[in-house]
Amino acid sequence: THDSNLSPIGGFFLALKALAKLSWTLLTNRHIRIVHIHGASRVSFYRKYCVFLIARYVFNRKVIYHMHGGKFHVFYMTGGKLYRKLVAHLLTNVDHVVCLSTFWKDFLADTFKVKAASIIKNPISFPDQPLPETGREGFLSLLFLGKIGDNKGVFDLLDVIARNRTRYQYKIKLKIGGDGEVKRLKDYIISRQIGDMVEYAGWVQGHLKHYLLSTCDVFILPSYNEGLPVSVLEAMSYGKPVISTTVGGIPEIVTNGINGFLI
Repeated sequence: THDSNLSPIGGFFLALKALAKLSWTLLTNRHIRIVHIHGASRVSFYRKYCVFLIARYVFNRKVIYHMHGGKFHVFYMTGGKLYRKLVAHLLTNVDHVVCLSTFWKDFLADTFKVKAASIIKNPISFPDQPLPETGREGFLSLLFLGKIGDNKGVFDLLDVIARNRTRYQYKIKLKIGGDGEVKRLKDYIISRQIGDMVEYAGWVQGHLKHYLLSTCDVFILPSYNEGLPVSVLEAMSYGKPVISTTVGGIPEIVTNGINGFLI
């Protein structure tokens, strides 16, 4: 795992240590025939490219590349010449590419000459606790879980609430859980005077996540880019309708007007 709190130098040495451990493992264990790499974009890609080079060209193992990044296509299209060249080299030389949805498989087919590709959608666990009996609270309860930032559309959502304060007051309540730009979020809520309609729940996991997903009316994720969001799958496992966007693999699991609404 990679600790995001590490300094760049600390991260560099951690990566070197991991690559050394990988090399030793492949050198001493000849029973390993396939290396399965999970990757995303930006810095993550460069780290995983090194893993690919070692597994493929130093130890002659077969390689599966599992692509997770929701903005992979954006970074590829806007990346520099070297970045694009390395991405193309990896994707055309691994033995198999695993992606999260038909959208991503089509993108790979249209952009690269991959040897083989398949779709494995993100797995989730269904609730293992009984859902609490909750009565209506007199307002519509909305829930957002995810990285707090512009890419997930959460500040667009707050803008809509602030601009329509009179219309929505006493009618909706939005609870937000996640990490990211937390200070910006809190300042935004205060400056727009929407604290009576928006509540930050902090980092959500375990019992709190179960409670929030059980008691909300609607799950909302207005993202600009996605792979196949686990948060949407989890909300669906609780029987919640979803409001989201037509990006990534979301339209393959949310049918407009049936189990949610796509915008």
